Amino acid sequence: MGITRMTREHLVIALALRIPIIVAITKVDIAPEEVYQKTIDKIKAILESKSAGKSPTFIKDNDPDIEQYAKDIVEGTICPIFSISSVTGQGISEIKQFMSLLTSRIYLTGKFKPPFKPVEFLIDGFYMVTGVGGVVAGTLTSGTVKVGDNLLMGPDSTGNFKPVIVRSIHYKRTETDEVVSGQGCCFNIKPVGKKEQMKRNVFRKGMVLVGEDANPESIWEFTAEIVILHNPTTIKANYQAVIHCGVIRQAAKIVSISKEHLRMGDKGYVHFRFMYRPEYIKEGSAIMMREGRTKGLGSVCTVVRSSQTTKAKGSS
Repeated sequence: MGITRMTREHLVIALALRIPIIVAITKVDIAPEEVYQKTIDKIKAILESKSAGKSPTFIKDNDPDIEQYAKDIVEGTICPIFSISSVTGQGISEIKQFMSLLTSRIYLTGKFKPPFKPVEFLIDGFYMVTGVGGVVAGTLTSGTVKVGDNLLMGPDSTGNFKPVIVRSIHYKRTETDEVVSGQGCCFNIKPVGKKEQMKRNVFRKGMVLVGEDANPESIWEFTAEIVILHNPTTIKANYQAVIHCGVIRQAAKIVSISKEHLRMGDKGYVHFRFMYRPEYIKEGSAIMMREGRTKGLGSVCTVVRSSQTTKAKGSS
């Protein structure tokens, strides 16, 4: 089959998000030599291109430098390529050895902050458990959470954050008293107010738990630097697309663009406004915009605070 459109798309996304890349060429036992060599040449050309800037390295049988490659891949330049066959066993031991030597990138990516920073927990699931109450599941991206901690949950449909208390914590299906940044876990939470109840309709995609000292803000508008990966037409002001950022999934409208329009391969600064409700979004966050076959990747440069939005509306 060789390199498909999906392969190219995933490669572009990995490059845009600065994720280290490992290439595995599978079913080499049934691939004709001509097809195999053609695939190798295409992969090498793509990785060595100016936009990719990678150094493809072909892993040999019993390669003595595998340990060094596992260390160097963190820097993001080297790209190991494995030729694998599950029938003959070719390359299986090498890729297993390589994967076992890889070190954690949790605190190198910038997506996770140290345990001593303010709490930030991205909610990607909610459950009502009989006899327990409301349970939220997700990933702790910053700080440390202990049983009994008071946190803020939001933003809700009005952009507000409500205080909740952590009653219990589960990590890897085991009850624990504490979790730290980088761990995926579940919290049994309840509202601080005695009269309030935890209901399923309170939760939606995009909500987070943050520490009381975080002073969170809900954002309607933001500016991002976007690269258009694929688009059959042109993108102009008032164009609408779905924004994916962490656990956020919401349609947004383009208010303005730094250029007259954007086409496939173009890069520009785009000012977005969420269509339905404000979100918890921060500067530096990686985002993806999608609409049909249109795809764009980038990062948030600036956010418009609620006070700035009020002033802008007042002046207009």
